[in-house]
Amino acid sequence: MTSITNKIKEAAPRNRELLAILSETDHALPALEQQKRFIDDLNKELSNIQRRIAILDRQRIQEFKEHKKYRDSVMKRFAYRVSGKTDKFQAKAEKEEREYFAVLQQERQAKEQEENIRDMRSKALEVQTDLEVEASRHAEARQQLDNLYDSIFQGPTPAFPEEDRSEQNAESALQAYHSSRVLVEAESQVVHLLTEAKERLRKALIYTDEALSHSRMDMFGGGTFSDFMERNALDKAESQVAQMNALVRQAQYISHNVQDLPAIGIAHGSLVGDVFFDNIFSDMAFHDKIKDSWSGLQRAQESLEDQIYLAKSRYQEAEQEMNARAAALKVAREELQRARERIFERITNDNRGERKIPADDPPPY
Repeated sequence: MTSITNKIKEAAPRNRELLAILSETDHALPALEQQKRFIDDLNKELSNIQRRIAILDRQRIQEFKEHKKYRDSVMKRFAYRVSGKTDKFQAKAEKEEREYFAVLQQERQAKEQEENIRDMRSKALEVQTDLEVEASRHAEARQQLDNLYDSIFQGPTPAFPEEDRSEQNAESALQAYHSSRVLVEAESQVVHLLTEAKERLRKALIYTDEALSHSRMDMFGGGTFSDFMERNALDKAESQVAQMNALVRQAQYISHNVQDLPAIGIAHGSLVGDVFFDNIFSDMAFHDKIKDSWSGLQRAQESLEDQIYLAKSRYQEAEQEMNARAAALKVAREELQRARERIFERITNDNRGERKIPADDPPPY
């Protein structure tokens, strides 16, 4: 009958190989758990934005009908002119145009958000696939190691309480490591999302600077072209702000430590108003509104930078804790291995033939 010692010697290389695989893939299970939660949040966000797009699409169709009714109605325009209410007609036409373009802009921004979320989800699913491979490799190695130990530890294990204690310690250390790894993965995603949000905010500031530049030209007679370029830059800035807010919400889903940013209002105007009521005073007033938008973006940028700093600090603290627990797990597994080796050695010694009787022992009866 093959001795326990020989079994241990035969199993040693495979044992080291499996332990190495477990060490390489320990991160996979908690990382996969966090990644699945992240994808669930993205799916919820995608469903919400798709519902909003459907609502905005219906609103856009209705607003376009109202806008077109005033834009193309010669009879209405003539009737208002005859009755001396041209200003009232113009105000109504401007209101309908403003409401139509507002809904149109909201729908376009919502579709951009949908595209961004789809892109994020696609990348997240790729990461999940890689993690699933690693998790499967980990599970397979764990099963093979358990089978290896089962092939050596035949029979009930209560006869080896020291091995049971070491195994329990190793299992507790593994659970502690998994908990810390989940936190590290979460804070890592928060840092990534907030950093992406900062990039969107940076672009919003660039577009707002462009709007200020066109606004200065408009005050000095830039005309309709300057008005158009000004509104176009503000529209792009608002789109970037919407994307930034979506990224911050994603970060808040993951961590309750992420705070709301200061409210940001991007200045709005009306091309109809620019055509019919354009003057130096209205241009100066709107220029001040754009400067207020720029100041609001600056305040949000400062707040976001603080949030990123805090998120990075939390990530570093969590990573330090995870590293400490990883070290504790390594020690616990090594102790489990040593406990098993001691048991193997003891069993082997106990099975070395009959025990020799010392000379000072009484003879057996």
